[in-house]
Amino acid sequence: MSRSPDVMNLLAKARPARLDPPPNRGEHTAQAVAGILADVRAAGGRAALDRPRRPVRVRLAVLGTMGMAAAAVTAVVVAVPGPGIPPRSAPDAAPGVGSPATQAPMDSRRLLLVAAERSDKAPQTGGRYLTMQTESGYAVPVEAADGTYTMFHKTGGQYWLARSSADSSWASTQPLGAAPATPSDEAAWRRNGSPTVVRITKPKPYDLQIAPGQVYRERVDPAHLFALGDRNVSQAQLDALPTDPAALRAALLSRFDGGGGDMPTDRDQWLFTVTASLVIDLPVSNEVRAAAYRMLATVPGVRGLGVVHDMRGRPGQAVAFAQDSPGNGLEVRLIINPDTGQALAREMRVMKPRGSWSWIAPGALYTYDLVLVSENTNDDPPTVDVKD
Repeated sequence: MSRSPDVMNLLAKARPARLDPPPNRGEHTAQAVAGILADVRAAGGRAALDRPRRPVRVRLAVLGTMGMAAAAVTAVVVAVPGPGIPPRSAPDAAPGVGSPATQAPMDSRRLLLVAAERSDKAPQTGGRYLTMQTESGYAVPVEAADGTYTMFHKTGGQYWLARSSADSSWASTQPLGAAPATPSDEAAWRRNGSPTVVRITKPKPYDLQIAPGQVYRERVDPAHLFALGDRNVSQAQLDALPTDPAALRAALLSRFDGGGGDMPTDRDQWLFTVTASLVIDLPVSNEVRAAAYRMLATVPGVRGLGVVHDMRGRPGQAVAFAQDSPGNGLEVRLIINPDTGQALAREMRVMKPRGSWSWIAPGALYTYDLVLVSENTNDDPPTVDVKD
């Protein structure tokens, strides 16, 4: 099997900017995947001060993070496609009795404490691998003859994180192409002939394919994958995180150095950002995840949004937190399934778009990260033929 340079380049783009990424292994690959992942991710992310930035996923902060996943993670009970299968735009099942969509809306504190309780009670399951399927996307403006419309540039990932050094960790990454952001954007796209390639003009010009692209697969090095904030962290350090909320808060804040760059400079905003990454991205134990939820319930400024649906139409309940962005105002949302305690999605919205953000509607979604499947398995990773 030949090795593609694209996966490592994609993973490097997915990391917080101040972390040392794996070496660049080919300028042509950077051009081939330009814009697939982002520069602002909810684990690191606030927008640049003077221009919109492509969002960076810190998934598994492989999301910026991956490697030897020793901790168990509760599976998201939903059947979804991985890379190579076109994503669905509808929920996987209609909401049933007792589902998040039919539950009474909870305030932020109650939701987070319920999620903590569910995480505590989740079964600890073993397996050779933690496997995850993910999707992320960010909004981009397309200029047409009759105005500007918005598309979502999407990418998918499938990750096999080995629990033992006897096995290798793998990442598969696929450009999922693009889709109109709203029905009105779809109408604008169709008025312009439903092009299979659209020209993106901001922050820099590039051509975006509407159809999904090639799947890239490669072994990944755990030493370059995990991050808390803007600093590397090993799986052993994740396993050693405190399960007491106050002690976890102290452990995380010991990594706070004033923020800046890709990280918020406000301490509470930084803490929310890093803790949200820990909850949705990182392979930590159920007990650590529960402590993170309980700690988030004490962070000032977190508010509940009630029942929402993520980009796949899955129902959950959300908490939100405002982030500094001069003149624009950003809001980070964490969508949780209160039945399981599993974080389903993280979103960033631009609340007051101005200047170079003026093409996006107030309150509109700018970036999102979805966890579609997270479960332990003894199965072997799928075999994928990779071409240079």
